[in-house]
Amino acid sequence: MSSSPVRTDVVVVGAGMSGLCQAVELRRAGLDFVVLEKADDLGGTWRDNTYPGASCDVESHLYAYSFARNPGWSSTFARQPEILAYLHRVAARRGVLPHFRFGTDVRGARWDEAAGTWTVTTAQGATYVSRFLVLGVGGLHTPRTPTPPGSETFRGPVWHSSRWNHDADLAGKHVAVVGVGASGVQIIPELARRAAGVTVFQRTPAWVLPKPDVSHPAWRKRLFRLLPWAQDLYRLRIHVRREMRGIGFHHRPDALRVAEDLIRGLIDRHIDDPGLRETLTPHYRLGCKRVLLSDDYYPALNSPHVRVVSGGPAALRPGGVVDEAGTEHRADALVYATGFDLAGSFDRIRVEGAGGRLLHDTWSTGMYAYNGVAVSGFPNMFLLLGPNGFVPYTGVVTSIEAQARYVVRAVRALRSSRARALVVRPEAERRFLEGVRRQYGRTVWAVGGCRSWYQSESAAGTVLWPDSTTRYRRQLRTVRRKDFAFLGTR
Repeated sequence: MSSSPVRTDVVVVGAGMSGLCQAVELRRAGLDFVVLEKADDLGGTWRDNTYPGASCDVESHLYAYSFARNPGWSSTFARQPEILAYLHRVAARRGVLPHFRFGTDVRGARWDEAAGTWTVTTAQGATYVSRFLVLGVGGLHTPRTPTPPGSETFRGPVWHSSRWNHDADLAGKHVAVVGVGASGVQIIPELARRAAGVTVFQRTPAWVLPKPDVSHPAWRKRLFRLLPWAQDLYRLRIHVRREMRGIGFHHRPDALRVAEDLIRGLIDRHIDDPGLRETLTPHYRLGCKRVLLSDDYYPALNSPHVRVVSGGPAALRPGGVVDEAGTEHRADALVYATGFDLAGSFDRIRVEGAGGRLLHDTWSTGMYAYNGVAVSGFPNMFLLLGPNGFVPYTGVVTSIEAQARYVVRAVRALRSSRARALVVRPEAERRFLEGVRRQYGRTVWAVGGCRSWYQSESAAGTVLWPDSTTRYRRQLRTVRRKDFAFLGTR
């Protein structure tokens, strides 16, 4: 027999950077809440991605909460262990750990219209009842792993970059890597240092800029400890610089051509083979896909034991990978750096809103959300880092903080209204999505001549926020009551 439901004000699903930030804001607001996490630890992306070379491509001081300074970042771009340790410190110092329920796999969430509550069910049999539901499950969580013909015959180990096999000894082995995205450009140089041979399967070349990563000197760390405002100014400088670059992405794509010339020069300098240079040179606009940072990616590809193959694997054989031209390449191990299913984290949870409406069906033609945080037909439910709530040219933390605070403001707005629930009006949602589509049409993500996961078949046409994070935060500073319907009375 199952135990009685746990009742609380807010259920937060997911204990990554978003869920942790939401927990801090809820505790600050004096609300009762629980954070449900299916893994045995917090950290999300930075818990799961332990592959060699895993690091952030946003400066450490910007990729941190504004309310939790870390004067001791070791370098410009922190690596995975340091970021995960930071998140642990934040959770401990902010006193939110008692609210976390690890090893709790949420399988369903159903809106009870009569009671004005969400009933959240888990694989472990526990049930939670809350007035508000916050989904902080993240889009970079469910691996996208291909299964080419013959996958079952491959003799070597196979894994996705986010589920790294640390037991596999790759020294002296031949390794195939599929994918040259954000993870791939970090993994490939590391594998080139230890493996006897590396075959890289590249569907589309990436624009890879230099990564100006240097150690932070001791004097700077001491300064930031003694004068916190100096660290705030340092962080602000990074933020403003990235926002200025962002103008090229969302308003003036032609301004990015200077960086294209820089990267072509890097390819010419580091790659000896003219044919490989052509293979590595993108034929779409910089910014259309995610711009990557690395100092050792191109030099690694120039190594004699590293081979780049255009296209993906057509088939697997016991001892190798067959390319699209029919050539077999020896492989003792296979690594898929093929990214994530953006909707996968949401699809694994059956979210049932008003009138039995399923979130999966609502998003059948593409994910979208009003202000990146709410969906019509799902009362008292909010998303963190969901569709239309982030940009790819700077750190996501500023957006996460704006969303977490917006959720608290929405909770307070509902309480002050004496209503039972609030839900975004369909017409407000429609206006928002139409505005996103108009702005998106002018961005490099739309006109850059490529296909990417940024694009969507939804009414917005994209999963991105197509403007600056400054404007996004300003938009989330207040809850526009006229955009919401307030339902029932308590």
